[in-house]
Amino acid sequence: PADGKMNKVKWLLTWPLIFVLFCTIPNCSKPRWERFFMLTFVLSTLWIALFSYFMVWMVTVIGYTLGIPDVIMGITFLAAGTSVPDCMASLIVARQGLGDMAVSNTIGSNVFDILVGLGVPWGLQTMAIASGSTVRILGKSLICSFCLV
Repeated sequence: PADGKMNKVKWLLTWPLIFVLFCTIPNCSKPRWERFFMLTFVLSTLWIALFSYFMVWMVTVIGYTLGIPDVIMGITFLAAGTSVPDCMASLIVARQGLGDMAVSNTIGSNVFDILVGLGVPWGLQTMAIASGSTVRILGKSLICSFCLV
């Protein structure tokens, strides 16, 4: 009985988000929307970018409030927040006997994060916003991240 109540509370809390995603992203599994797969991909990527922005913003505010440096907050909370869903997805497909899909998900998500998550903003900066400029990377956080990995 208690588990059923928690499921109802979870559904009630997530329903507005699910409704907005349902209204804005075409469902390609239905024959009517099959040809809109690229639109689904682009819209899903935009939603992920928006969610990521808010996640980073909230973690930054919490870290600032608690006096925890951004580097530590990024390495612990943001890394866990992005790695745990990938791990769960890989576990699900591995249990279904699709080990190759689990491995490709693990590798592919990191490649996508690096090439799209860093490449697109840096590309926009150097090509469109300030043509011919360079992107400055903070060395302290990079060294700390490298040593912890």
